[in-house]
Amino acid sequence: MHRDPIRRAVLWGVSASLLLPVMLAVVTGLGALLGGLGDAAGSRVFLRIGLVVGAAWVIALVATTIASAMAALIPHRRRRWRDCRGRGPRRRRLRHRPRHGREPRPE
Repeated sequence: MHRDPIRRAVLWGVSASLLLPVMLAVVTGLGALLGGLGDAAGSRVFLRIGLVVGAAWVIALVATTIASAMAALIPHRRRRWRDCRGRGPRRRRLRHRPRHGREPRPE
């Protein structure tokens, strides 16, 4: 997970923008199904819940657009090696490997 709050907002906004329309379709479909079965009170409840989910979806789209614009405008600070632990990069330990095949066994 990112520590940058703007990138975190973009991540949550994209997730909400993808999941809320699915939830909206399910809730309004259930409301229509209940209306078709003759349950007017249940239909009204689910259609109102669908209205709230639709409003949350619009808010998520606008917030995602604003957060992604802010993330694009703010310069990205590159991490340096010394910022992480106060010292330079770790050097890899090189193992001695023969260049061609296996080493001959000593006799």
